[in-house]
Amino acid sequence: MNNLIKTKVFGIIFLLVILITIVSASVYIYSSQSDFDQGIYNNTLYNSSVGAVQLNLSFNNGTYTSQVFNTSSNVTLNNLSWTYQRIQCPANMSYINKLRGFCIDQYEAVALNADGTWNDSSDDNGWVAASTTSLLAAGGYAGSMSGKYPWVYISADQSRIACSRAGKHLCTDEEWLASANYRGNYYNLPATISNCTVSSNCVLGLNLGPNGGDACYGGAMANCTSAEGVYDMTGNVWEWTNESVEYTKPCQPVGTTGYCYWNGTDFLNVTNAQTAVFGNDGMYFTANTVTNKAVLRGGSWNNGADAGPFCGALNSGPTVAGYSLGFRCCSS
Repeated sequence: MNNLIKTKVFGIIFLLVILITIVSASVYIYSSQSDFDQGIYNNTLYNSSVGAVQLNLSFNNGTYTSQVFNTSSNVTLNNLSWTYQRIQCPANMSYINKLRGFCIDQYEAVALNADGTWNDSSDDNGWVAASTTSLLAAGGYAGSMSGKYPWVYISADQSRIACSRAGKHLCTDEEWLASANYRGNYYNLPATISNCTVSSNCVLGLNLGPNGGDACYGGAMANCTSAEGVYDMTGNVWEWTNESVEYTKPCQPVGTTGYCYWNGTDFLNVTNAQTAVFGNDGMYFTANTVTNKAVLRGGSWNNGADAGPFCGALNSGPTVAGYSLGFRCCSS
């Protein structure tokens, strides 16, 4: 009887040894953070600040591959679960899934009174730069709504105030460019996007702007929209961005004066620079100057083929106001 018990005990011990050996064969050979960081990331990234793999904001899925077992082959972890909260944008704003995600007004800013009603005098011939000053002094702020004339005769400095009063900020240059596309397209656009207000071609006769302005009411050109539902980023009115630059490069050929135009290679005189690069979108600045200039984007109702997602102007200071200069707001 004792011999039988000893045999069974020995058998159990032998079995345990085998199990331990099997478990030992599955030990990780990569165990440090630096080993983990050597993995292959597809549509994901390693966030060193939190010590974890996360999805790029531009993607809704991704994989991480690493040789985590000593199996002499890669192990891919798919179908991982995660939770995230997408920004919920206010009414009449669109979510842009770039630059860590932000919201942008769907329409060029309109002038609102302190009580939130549209200032209907903002599309009359009596509306001038002094009108903007008076409205801001009375607590006016920027709104985003369709069917209203955009707020013009407002400077870049005043646009910042108007956006701040609305709980937003004047869109940065990066935010503006990240939002600017024509129905989802960025490149190889036609020279003139006829679906947008670029040659006083507003539909329904809605060109009622002050002092000769021929911009449309917001959203009147239904096909002039981005993939995210942002209207009139090509033409209508120039839009200030929260950016200022100093530039001193002369036009080419050297000695040319006046306004320069970007042709994809160099800044040329506007009269001889028409090319197909970026749909002929114009980039203007006053040659041979080095002063503080604010950035305007998109072109206006009188820029024709020069207007477009890549159109810009660096020839106005941040205090300038005019009948073709507007803006829109963003929020994070």
